[in-house]
Amino acid sequence: MLTCEERTYYKLKEKILAGGFPVGEFLPQRSLANDVDATIVTLRSALRLLENDGLIENVPKWGVRIPAEDEASLRDRYFMREVLELGAVQRLFELHRQDESVKVTLLKMAKDCDEMKPENPDSYRNFAEKHAALHHRIVEYSGSKLLVKEIERLNFRSMMLTNSSRGWLQGNDYRFTTHHSDLIQDLFTLPEAQALEAMRKHIRYGLELELNVIHTGGAK
Repeated sequence: MLTCEERTYYKLKEKILAGGFPVGEFLPQRSLANDVDATIVTLRSALRLLENDGLIENVPKWGVRIPAEDEASLRDRYFMREVLELGAVQRLFELHRQDESVKVTLLKMAKDCDEMKPENPDSYRNFAEKHAALHHRIVEYSGSKLLVKEIERLNFRSMMLTNSSRGWLQGNDYRFTTHHSDLIQDLFTLPEAQALEAMRKHIRYGLELELNVIHTGGAK
């Protein structure tokens, strides 16, 4: 059984990760409480948990907001993502390199990403979910609960949503190629050092895509 605080926390977290709140704007607490059917006291407790997660920031005398990301914080988050995912790839080598079922599962998920089409302005959200699921599954195959926990603390779903929205803005071409399928093939066929480099390049490609949007004044 979840407490009222926990239920409120999870409701707000899900909405934040889905991009349901404007970035950088202060959020009225009474309105938030009404949205999730919580008291102000319960809401404030949940907000403290969300602040600990790094999903919101509390500005004294002003209130809470979804923090806007600058170049330094973006690079830092991608640095942590790289550390965690390269660790996952190393464990994948140790545990599943010869496991055809794991390869087939990841290839199917990768193909789902590659075949996404911009059918409507919100298509990037579906792509973000598939993209996040693929990378999360790679981390799960590491067999490390701590590694999975750390990638979740990085707010990975939110990270992939932002990445995808910026990619959609640029008409990002990897949606129409075998970009992700090629990555999975590399992880299972290349020597370990080259496979790690393939993952590193994949992650840094995403970082550069986002930096290009920031530098050209695109969507945040």
